[in-house]
Amino acid sequence: MKKSRAATRTIKILEVIANESKGLTLSEIAAKLDIPITSASDIVRSLLDEGMVEVIDERSKVYGIGVTAYYIGNAFIANTSIVDKAKAAIEELSNKTNKTVFLGKEVQGKITYIYKHEPKETLVATCDIGSRTNLHCTSLGKSFLAYNEQMFESLRGKELIRKTAHTITDFDKLEAEVKKVRIQGYAIDDREQNDHLLCIGAPIFDSNRNVVAAISISGLYSVETDVEEQARLVKEAALTISRRIGYS
Repeated sequence: MKKSRAATRTIKILEVIANESKGLTLSEIAAKLDIPITSASDIVRSLLDEGMVEVIDERSKVYGIGVTAYYIGNAFIANTSIVDKAKAAIEELSNKTNKTVFLGKEVQGKITYIYKHEPKETLVATCDIGSRTNLHCTSLGKSFLAYNEQMFESLRGKELIRKTAHTITDFDKLEAEVKKVRIQGYAIDDREQNDHLLCIGAPIFDSNRNVVAAISISGLYSVETDVEEQARLVKEAALTISRRIGYS
């Protein structure tokens, strides 16, 4: 089937705007996608009319995601049955660890956060539902990479973007890391995406033993963190959710 260039560009524009919390100008959008600024302008104007994007800074004409896109994203999450089946276990895990718990899925080579539960008193700024991030530097992403060889191999030869001084950017080192994840059953993001955060994640399996989601806990990094105990709790919650969606 022949692709529509306009439709593809529209989707790409929405994606780049969604991935920039501070928004983007027209020239920045055009530069990121390597398209003429006139094309970007026409598409953004149509998206503005439909409420898919909005102007978040009138003075500098910075565009952000609009309320219509927000409603569409929420509809996707509401219709994702795994969220309902995971909520109770996620809330229990958050209460036990006093940490933010995330539920994520892999969508087009990135992790998409589809649900989170925060403790009543959280000191950590967390990701928004619907936001996306890389596979190689998150415990959620590593949980997928460890059990999906095709997904892992898709990163071979690609740049592993450095987020912090701790990010794994060498493919061979990442390969050793995901092998360790398979052995121990959980993944660690040790300040690899954020200099101050330690995250521990584990995969969620369906009835066919495929990884369909992952959960993680996120908290401030501390040398006093009992990683093994917290990993045990994360794995326990992931197994509970897996069983609720048919894993045995």
